[in-house]
Amino acid sequence: MDTGTGAGAVSVPEMVRRGLGRTERARRQASSVQAGSLAARARKMARVAELYEREARWWRVLVEHSYSPAACGLPLVYGRAAIAAEASARARVRTYRELEADYWRRSLAVASDTGLSGVAA
Repeated sequence: MDTGTGAGAVSVPEMVRRGLGRTERARRQASSVQAGSLAARARKMARVAELYEREARWWRVLVEHSYSPAACGLPLVYGRAAIAAEASARARVRTYRELEADYWRRSLAVASDTGLSGVAA
């Protein structure tokens, strides 16, 4: 299955591969950001969670393609592997969302304890 009909058309698996690569690079960059405050750590966890959500969506594209008529003859193991990868990415989203919420709670508690009216950047 191609995404277009002209020169430069890319297969769905290739499009997913490229998208996953871009997402992984962005996630590495986000993970390397130094976060000095609790609020900064919460924002960092939110960004990483967003990128895992993006990864899960890319895997969903591959799942849909794997079970489409366009993928006729593709062994079912590919679709099953994509489903497992999507589930794994979604589990990481939950983990990072929990970390984000925890950092926000801690940040707000510190702000409350110190009498600050806002949360430090």
